[in-house]
Amino acid sequence: MPRASVILPVYNNAAFVLEAIHSILIQTYSDFELILIDDGSTDGSAHLISQITDPRVIKIFHSPNRGLVATLNEGLNMATGDYIVRMDSDDISTPDRLAVQISFMDQNPSIDLCGSAYTTSIGGVTRFNPASHEEIRTWLLFHCCICHPATIIRNSMIHRLGIQYDSNYPHAEDYELWNRLAPQIQMANLPINLLYYRQHKGQVSIQHRAIQDVTARRIRQRQFSQMGLELSDEENQIMLDILQFNVNANDYNSYVRALGFVNWVLDQNRKYPVYNQELLNMAFSRCISKIPY
Repeated sequence: MPRASVILPVYNNAAFVLEAIHSILIQTYSDFELILIDDGSTDGSAHLISQITDPRVIKIFHSPNRGLVATLNEGLNMATGDYIVRMDSDDISTPDRLAVQISFMDQNPSIDLCGSAYTTSIGGVTRFNPASHEEIRTWLLFHCCICHPATIIRNSMIHRLGIQYDSNYPHAEDYELWNRLAPQIQMANLPINLLYYRQHKGQVSIQHRAIQDVTARRIRQRQFSQMGLELSDEENQIMLDILQFNVNANDYNSYVRALGFVNWVLDQNRKYPVYNQELLNMAFSRCISKIPY
């Protein structure tokens, strides 16, 4: 069996898919299987995939389209490697990605899930996410701080916990999964650029932004509920202003309203210690001060 199973779902990405696949096939680490699942593409992606002859590639073709969550779960069920690696059909992995992430996971058996830094263009500025587990867990209350197509996951954990992506959280299934896993496993983000994350008008975060925002709000509310909090529409808007760095320190009413909300959440977290109190306070402070991590 291969050490790693790379799951790469495809849906109407003919312009980018071969570049994404090539970035996996030229990895310096070669002991992997690449599970390509075309989910009913209508733009020629399936034909491009059908021409690939590398023996490490497993090709699955859907008709009709089943949706990303079903496709991802199919990939999880098929994966035979010790590690599951995620990859999207419009991104590019660096040639040493598998070597770096597998080496890290081998040397850190307590870590079940690992992401990495990434850039949005070749030669662009590297974007770093929180590195340690408690930092990641805290920032997940604010937004998704693990880049989904840059993750490597221990397959034994997937089977031990019976993990599947949840279709009830459309276009934010990864954000929901990381929050669900955070109390049960240890996570990390490597401060190394291992992925070029392509931004274009056809990507999910642009085409389905409104649905994604509503889903993210539901996920955050689930986390607030663990602290005994049910946010009103006004309180949700305050949280959005905070996490989007939109609190205006020169607007007295806005600033006081934000501080009141923060103190309310911190008081509840003392009663129901879901998050590290110091890290939660720091995250709120950085957002209000407009200092990204």
